[in-house]
Amino acid sequence: MRSIVRVVVLLIVLGMMITVDSSQAQQRGGFRSQTPQILCDVLVLNAEKSEKVIAAYDTVRQKQREEMQNSGVDFQSMSDEERREFMEKSQKNTIAALKTELKEVLSEKDFETVEAMMALRVFMPDAEMRGLRLIELKDEQRANIQPLAIALGKKMVPGFRFFGAQMDESEREKALNEFQKEKTAFLAKVKEMLSDEQNSAWKEKSAEAQKEIDEIQERMRNFQRQ
Repeated sequence: MRSIVRVVVLLIVLGMMITVDSSQAQQRGGFRSQTPQILCDVLVLNAEKSEKVIAAYDTVRQKQREEMQNSGVDFQSMSDEERREFMEKSQKNTIAALKTELKEVLSEKDFETVEAMMALRVFMPDAEMRGLRLIELKDEQRANIQPLAIALGKKMVPGFRFFGAQMDESEREKALNEFQKEKTAFLAKVKEMLSDEQNSAWKEKSAEAQKEIDEIQERMRNFQRQ
């Protein structure tokens, strides 16, 4: 059972499980890659650009899923090194395809951030960063906030590693503490850039995002207990 769970969760991280709508996702365990949303959060993209990035990512991943199914890839028989090589190749192919799909949407500098964030393999979002992206921001505000959000995003702590050595507990705790320290400074700076109305909306959207994150984590825990 452990090996099956390991493979399934690995597929979640890779974003290779079937993309479904929210109601279907709950029925199947609520699994859907958060990667494109996290990329949008870190880049503080507006609604129009976010929609295009998420759609492009889903299109690219769907094509990769079909190719994987046709190739007969068997994760259970792979060594850790083979899994690592597969993930690195998959990531490079994804970025290359996204550059083609989104060449009119994202800049080269944006893609540098995309590549850095995908290399981190963070698969759970941050509620405040998600909430910030979802509120109404002026273009000038987004431009000023984006470098701060990118710097914070690069401090995010990766999840469980599915091959190779795990992050040492003390190392993980240190990384989490560093992220929280940077996040506290980030929140204070951004708060000063927003109006009272925007700050209220940010608080509300962040609470909604945290509720969604909690639900996803609970569904994942329930799935792993099966």
